[in-house]
Amino acid sequence: MLKEQKDRIKKKIRKFLLKRGLVPWIPNKSCIEIEITTACSLACFNCDRSVRQAPSNEHMSLEQIEKFVMESIELDWKWERITLIGGEPSLHPQLFELLKIIKRYKDINNNCMIEIATNGYGRKVNEILSKLPDWLVIRNSKKESNTQSFSTYNIAPLDLKEYKNANFKRGCWVTERCGLGLSKYGYYPCGAGASIDRIFGFDVGQKKLSLVNDVILKNQLEILCKYCGHYKHNYDTERTTEERMSISWQKAYENYKKTKPNLLLY
Repeated sequence: MLKEQKDRIKKKIRKFLLKRGLVPWIPNKSCIEIEITTACSLACFNCDRSVRQAPSNEHMSLEQIEKFVMESIELDWKWERITLIGGEPSLHPQLFELLKIIKRYKDINNNCMIEIATNGYGRKVNEILSKLPDWLVIRNSKKESNTQSFSTYNIAPLDLKEYKNANFKRGCWVTERCGLGLSKYGYYPCGAGASIDRIFGFDVGQKKLSLVNDVILKNQLEILCKYCGHYKHNYDTERTTEERMSISWQKAYENYKKTKPNLLLY
């Protein structure tokens, strides 16, 4: 009981310090969100994968998923949770072949939860969901429209005077609770960060899991968090159902529509 009380006190103290920006969030290297596709059955306002704002139809290849699984096995990386995300992940054109590859990691680390985060929207999506294997956990948000109460993802802290001296290396709750991000362009401290790189073209995705460490992740956070609306949750809980966008994002989307950034592949 004494240990449990100490743990509760430590959590309360850390929560207090986090709210005041006195300690950083810790990138969670035991969980990962894999953005397997940018295709989606919805186009929600303020999507933090820029599905509506910068639509594309990109997919991670089976070879890239194979690389992820092999790296994880060879490094004996103990993932606690692997989440397949999008876009709408069920719309990956080779989803079932992809799942067979992911299952190879599950067979070695049975304690790892493999889940798919779906919006549950549309007949095609639900038909695919009904055919998924029972070892895969389905996290279904069951959206019914593209109007959702989301954070102001496209209001970049960089564009707001109150964040002029912000420490972006500290990250936000996303990197600690949701874990790392992996897209076709590499590893990131979070999935939202991977989406920022797709639009802005910083090309900071780490191409090898063996090189992912706290120093690399903090350096990525310093670059990416300047543009991420989630970072503002460190100080408030601003949410909206309307499309809102600051100047940095407006320019980035304009440039993306003209010429998509040329990023190195994972």
